[in-house]
Amino acid sequence: MFIIGDILLFLTTALVFSITCLCVLLHFRAKDSYTKGFLAILVPLCLQMFLTMLFAYVPRVYPPELLTGDIYRYFCLTATLVSIFLTTFMLFTMSRYLIALLPAGEKDKSLGKTILGFLILAFLILSLLIIIGKSDGDWIYAMNLTFSYHLFSGSVFMVIHGFISLIYRKQAHGWEQERLLTGISATFIPLLVLFPLDLIFFWNHAFKFTYLSFSAFAMYLYYFISRRYFLTYEAINKTSVSLQTEFLEEHDVSAREQEIIAHLIQGLSNREIAEKLFISPNTVKTHIKNIYAKLGVSNRVLLFSLLQKESKP
Repeated sequence: MFIIGDILLFLTTALVFSITCLCVLLHFRAKDSYTKGFLAILVPLCLQMFLTMLFAYVPRVYPPELLTGDIYRYFCLTATLVSIFLTTFMLFTMSRYLIALLPAGEKDKSLGKTILGFLILAFLILSLLIIIGKSDGDWIYAMNLTFSYHLFSGSVFMVIHGFISLIYRKQAHGWEQERLLTGISATFIPLLVLFPLDLIFFWNHAFKFTYLSFSAFAMYLYYFISRRYFLTYEAINKTSVSLQTEFLEEHDVSAREQEIIAHLIQGLSNREIAEKLFISPNTVKTHIKNIYAKLGVSNRVLLFSLLQKESKP
């Protein structure tokens, strides 16, 4: 079982790291709210997975005499504190990301952020008190306690997020919001099954089945990224796309629709356009459908391609 745990730990860490790198590259190109939100979750998760790898393999690589000195004890103390704060920060950013994603009113979102903020702060304080207090200065034991149970216990918050996403999914505005809420519910609700499996099979191993939910969520983000960026935007070099006013007026594209096209060229989502123009996302969606119908296209790639073609002399 330890060999299986080692293999799964390596694979999940490699998966999360590769998707995080992909998201970093896309953020430098797109610089939008989606990639920024993804990185706020993926970066601490990636660092936490690397720390777990260190915890699992350092004691096996270094000779026993090096694992009893002060340097190793300081390493254990540092790893313990960093892991506790990383896990807490990841739960915090995930909570804020979910609340921002929900199709709820601003008052409800503000209240949700306040409640979850207090809960996560309480989780941090209790974690420090329990782990440091129980270890009684034995930092090797503190590190073992942290990596065996801390992220595992903190994953309870993810189950809550999963059910909240499931409740609000049907009220989502647009496919992007619906897909992300679906991904959160589909990847974190199964933690209810994975918790008892961890207690049976991986209680004393650095790897936990609960990590599979985090890697599954990273995979879901990759799926979302593939559709939003690769299939929608990256097929066209938007730097060569400009608003062709005469061409659009010839096809009865209204001034409001031209304004929306300009925002589409900038890479804004339906929700972001709605916020800028003070209209609903559904109204934006209706305008985009009308634009497609007037210009004889069916998606943004074809729209950008048409405008790019018309811009050429």
